[in-house]
Amino acid sequence: MARETRAERRQRTREELVASAMRLFAERGVASTSVEAIAETAGYSRGAYHSNFETKEEVLDAVVARVVGSLEPELVAVLRDQGSVLERLAAYVRGFLSYCARRPVETRALVAVVAHRTTAAADAYDELVAASLADVITLLEEGQRNGEMRGFDLVMMAAMLRRTLDAEGLRVAHGAPVDAVSDELVATFSRATRSAP
Repeated sequence: MARETRAERRQRTREELVASAMRLFAERGVASTSVEAIAETAGYSRGAYHSNFETKEEVLDAVVARVVGSLEPELVAVLRDQGSVLERLAAYVRGFLSYCARRPVETRALVAVVAHRTTAAADAYDELVAASLADVITLLEEGQRNGEMRGFDLVMMAAMLRRTLDAEGLRVAHGAPVDAVSDELVATFSRATRSAP
């Protein structure tokens, strides 16, 4: 077996520190998690942490990047798939909540980071929400253009969907039945957006 290079060792250390931070944020929240705890849980010293991250904000960014990197491609593929807009919207809701059920630690960690940043800066959550809305807005716009969906404020509807999914995703990550939650949200947002027959 080939020996790890210094760069490979550094990358592995960084990944293990991010995984440790993710677990601790999910269990304790961000404010209750120290740099020392992240390093110790991963099996490293505080020095190893500081050679990979200059600030705690950097590890928060790394946790967000890891979760979004594993979730976003699934959701983007669903939104750009074949089928009616309402079918794709339903698949988006189900896909997100299915991820939350499959990956509860990642979900709880992401929500903990968002909650921490919202507390630290009042506009942080709104900025995070706005950044995640573009693909959903594009889908809803298509639904309005082709007559599948009624007229409504696109940004407001997309933001309501995102906020609802964040809240319900956290419930699913804590054990709420994913199929029941998915069915209810699909029914709710289908009724809210569908054109009158």
